[in-house]
Amino acid sequence: MKRARAGLKPAPTKKRSTAVVSKTMSAVKSVNTAPEILLRKTLWRMGLRYRLHVKTLPGKPDIVFVKSKVAVFMDGDFWHGRQWRLRGYKSLESQFDGVSNKPYWVEKITRNMARDRKVGDQLRKLGWRVVRIWESDLKEDVEKAGKFILEQTVR
Repeated sequence: MKRARAGLKPAPTKKRSTAVVSKTMSAVKSVNTAPEILLRKTLWRMGLRYRLHVKTLPGKPDIVFVKSKVAVFMDGDFWHGRQWRLRGYKSLESQFDGVSNKPYWVEKITRNMARDRKVGDQLRKLGWRVVRIWESDLKEDVEKAGKFILEQTVR
């Protein structure tokens, strides 16, 4: 059951068929997402030039500054394990209470988080600086995120 936010009653959860969930999930993009494009446009306006999705680097970072060796990842709150905090749940697991395939989702997000740590470690061992920007932080203040990345590229 979803928790109340700002005094509102939780939304009722509906059971969805596997076909509906499959169709919805297939529409989720992994590259060129709206937050990623917003960040790229901000960086471009700041005069920063970059490469996109460099396949030769671990994790295929969303934005890469080759000269300064900075790899930027845009992490969605749901997929990378932050949404439960933003929604006021006690844990990642509690976010999926009432969902029929709770173990699948907890395992999926946990694997994503472990992969994020592993990729970050691999890049740092190669001498790269790793910057992870949360989708919700970007929505709150894209200019602040852009300035933070700029600072990382000139260090």
